[in-house]
Amino acid sequence: MSRNIREVPAQTPFTTFNGNSYPTTSALKSAVWTPQTPIDLESVRSRHIRYGRNRLEEVTEGYIFRTTKEGVPYRLSQTDQGDIRVEASTDQDLQDAVEESRIRFGEGLPYSPLAEVAERVPAVADQLRRMPGYRVPVNPASFEVLISSISAQQVNMKWAHTTLYRLIETFGTRMELELMQWWRFPSPERLALIDPSEISALQYTNRKASYIVGVAKAVADGCLSGIEEEGNETVIRRLVALRGVGVWTAEWFLARCLGRPDAVAAGDLGVRKVVSRYVMGVEDEVFPEPEVRAAVESWGDGTNWAIHLLLERWAEEHSR
Repeated sequence: MSRNIREVPAQTPFTTFNGNSYPTTSALKSAVWTPQTPIDLESVRSRHIRYGRNRLEEVTEGYIFRTTKEGVPYRLSQTDQGDIRVEASTDQDLQDAVEESRIRFGEGLPYSPLAEVAERVPAVADQLRRMPGYRVPVNPASFEVLISSISAQQVNMKWAHTTLYRLIETFGTRMELELMQWWRFPSPERLALIDPSEISALQYTNRKASYIVGVAKAVADGCLSGIEEEGNETVIRRLVALRGVGVWTAEWFLARCLGRPDAVAAGDLGVRKVVSRYVMGVEDEVFPEPEVRAAVESWGDGTNWAIHLLLERWAEEHSR
């Protein structure tokens, strides 16, 4: 493990399940890593209840339980010093979980370009002061990100989450660790064999159901192989070749799956709203994609993080 990751003795804390507290009984392997900038685990947890319960993770007092993209169950907590504690069943599982947890907390996104954007954009600076431990939610599970994006096309986020988690519970795999239960996202091989009508029965449109099965077949056949090594334009070109995947989905894939620091889904309505309101200073107009893209063009590698901070600001203001 790298020098800022250290193995620590297994812990025996109490965990909460169905309203009751139980001592953990298995000797989980444990490691702690120090983030490049402070992380607020509570701000991460708060996103799990914004649109409803997240079937892919179980959140209990002090812990987040989840699964790596390869199927390894693990749990996360935060030490009093602000480090991230990762626990899993075996040494190899622990190594995989540590590596993925660093990705999911956006450790690959550089902070200094964000600080430079904050110096020039007051709204970014203000939100950074209010949420100093906020990180971009990066998810390296590429198939999951694509299907989640298709689920969110042309519907509000609450309904997107509702249909997505029906899909997960119907075709996914139940996971368990330390008395907690949650779900692993369905594999592309599994969804590739599903009749689209079974997905439509979950209240997806017929078109979206067809898209999901088609993307599953393509991914199962290796269409995403090596995509993480490609440049942004090549990634977009490869993704939009898939039926049901447009530039909007491809740019969110760059931002939230590959964690590209300069990525922005400039055609997204939410992104257009926050840039129009907080960057361009207009409250009653939503500027078109080209003008939004031009407004953030100089942000460089601070773009992804800054846009997500502005989206958090919008969510706070419109949840009151």
